[in-house]
Amino acid sequence: MPHALRKLLRLVPPVFALAALGGVCLFEVDRIAVHSHGYQDKQVVLNEICAHNLSGLRDGNGAYGDWIELYNPYGGIIDLSGWTLTDDQDDPDRWTFPAGTVLDEYLILFADGTDMVDPAGYLHTAFSLKTRGETLYLYDADGELVDYLKYPEQDFDITYGRAFGNGEDAGTFGTATPGAANPANFLNEYREKPLGTAEFSLPAGFYDEPVQVSLTADDPEALIFYTTDGSDPAENGKLYTGPIEVESRAGEANRYVSLANRFEEGQSIFLKTYAYKYAPDPVDKATTITVRLYKDGAWSNRTSAATYWVGVEPHTLPVVSVTADEEDLFGDEGIYTPGATYYTMMQQGAQGYYANFLSGEEIDANVQILEDGAADDPGSLSVQLSVGGQATRLWMQMKNLSVDLTDEARQTLEQAGESGDLSGFSLKGPGNGSWPYFYVDGFWNNYLYNTGLGTQYNIPVVLYLEDEYWGIYCIRETKDEDFLARQYGVDADSVTISTRTKPDKENSIAALESTLRELPCSEESWTWLNETFDIESFADYVIPQLYSNNWDGLRMASNIYIWKAEEGSSGKYADGRWRFLLNDLDQSIVYGFMDPIGDLLDNPAGEGNIQMLLFQKLWEYEEFRTLFAQKFRAAMQTTYAGENLIPAFEEWCAALEPEIPRDITRQKVETTWLAPLADKLTGSQSAAEQMTMEQWHADLQTICGFFEARATDLLDYLDMHLAEAEYNG
Repeated sequence: MPHALRKLLRLVPPVFALAALGGVCLFEVDRIAVHSHGYQDKQVVLNEICAHNLSGLRDGNGAYGDWIELYNPYGGIIDLSGWTLTDDQDDPDRWTFPAGTVLDEYLILFADGTDMVDPAGYLHTAFSLKTRGETLYLYDADGELVDYLKYPEQDFDITYGRAFGNGEDAGTFGTATPGAANPANFLNEYREKPLGTAEFSLPAGFYDEPVQVSLTADDPEALIFYTTDGSDPAENGKLYTGPIEVESRAGEANRYVSLANRFEEGQSIFLKTYAYKYAPDPVDKATTITVRLYKDGAWSNRTSAATYWVGVEPHTLPVVSVTADEEDLFGDEGIYTPGATYYTMMQQGAQGYYANFLSGEEIDANVQILEDGAADDPGSLSVQLSVGGQATRLWMQMKNLSVDLTDEARQTLEQAGESGDLSGFSLKGPGNGSWPYFYVDGFWNNYLYNTGLGTQYNIPVVLYLEDEYWGIYCIRETKDEDFLARQYGVDADSVTISTRTKPDKENSIAALESTLRELPCSEESWTWLNETFDIESFADYVIPQLYSNNWDGLRMASNIYIWKAEEGSSGKYADGRWRFLLNDLDQSIVYGFMDPIGDLLDNPAGEGNIQMLLFQKLWEYEEFRTLFAQKFRAAMQTTYAGENLIPAFEEWCAALEPEIPRDITRQKVETTWLAPLADKLTGSQSAAEQMTMEQWHADLQTICGFFEARATDLLDYLDMHLAEAEYNG
């Protein structure tokens, strides 16, 4: 019960006593004053109701029932025998006041449907109040309507009624006043000081035995509501009344991690869903307590959350816990699922991708980051969550997540001494499904960080989504204007970004491609190329793509990311020229037998493949070939030399290795007895997927072998193509 309400109820008897001592003179003055305030000729009014009583007034049985208050503005005893009260105008006799019921000034009725008199003498009506709102009607013994009160949807422990001295207008009160005068003014929802957050008695983290978690509010008068399913307590929370028991969830069946949420064999997931069972073995699970405060008819601005693991082996990598309303994530309209629309369209024979996870829709969520098994400051962050990525959204169970920080979250970070200019980050999943190359993308980004190529630093973490183990992910910065400002020292407001999936307003990629296709080899063209593109940085961009044979890079158009800073703005890169950023390297170190330079030069650049087209155009100029060869040879002897790459890669893998067994279990896929039928109907072949640690180690050795020989092989290819160009020139 709020402190203010407890205090008020303690003061009610003295107030009545003082009123009695005031004598007849004061009584008459009071009544005249009240009459002048506007009750007109109403003898009895429906004065105040509480339709969602959780911690306020108790009845004679000690229960918190909903209640109705009647008020006599003019004094004198009114006999209510035979009067009726109802919430249905078509049934005015729904509940009748018992014989002998009188109203002096205030009368409290409990509206709980029990139709009784409790030990404390309170009357209970034969109907209950509806929290969604309704209208109450009061009739006298002759069936004449005396008063009615229409109230809207009600929230916890607030009341609705008539302001003191006003028999007409009704509204919401911030403080309940059963058996006493109502406030003279309605609730003002503006707060000079917003409600704070709740404190958890135990920090989020890993515990060997079951624990009890106590909650306390910054404001002692605030109520605490909580959930343990990730949803917002303002929607369906429980009122906190005592410590919350958190127990082990070992052996519980998977609820979310095993859901089918990827396309199989084109668009046939509707049938192929029945062919597979994803993550068939129970994964580790946690319990997240999400809390929101409530006071005076309003909720706190933010939720706070803490995740607890009981009987779960702590992880060697940092842990990220992401929770949200399960319907928002995995329901028919959930952002992580194909969704009801997809299945309906497929049943009707429609062609195309309609999955929810392609929508880009954002939902409210909480994110916590724990290091060394304990919650890191500043605790949980309220964020906006969406499914990111391109091909990964279609084909992978472990999808990328984009996390946008709210203003409140950024403020929390600033107060904790963290980066306040961070607009968000992504949780990058383990590749596009090629087992041997799951973790290469994160390695490349870190290895090439601070080289001017615009890579994002990756922090390997373990992700728990909706309290279920989701596997190894990487936290990385969002690649946006603020990221470019930090990387290159430019003014974020001067930056233009254009990608294949999010072109700028001029659709620069398409415009540049159109010009390049018609561009002749000439002095004027060379000048235009240098004025339009940073040629040196483009050469630096091409080299790692060639070295890694990044299939999604130079040869494909899907991962193009170009940017420029307005000429004349701050920073040395503010020259108005376009630059390319490395973007997505999880399909690299493949097809090591190929000549990547020849593949880049000899194949026609497809539509939208501006980087491939640009390289072919630049290769026509001796100046570029000379520049490129110099940079290429130097890079092969330093950055991409085996003696430098292999130790760095082995260190990266050593950090991941202790977590790989659990990750393997999570990614296990079995076929079901329906697989043959699904295969027949779709013309495909279903196959179980199960990696082993032996295979993982073998793959790492294969990659190290690639690093061992790659530089020498590429230098041979370079010499061959330079000789061809000189011969043809």
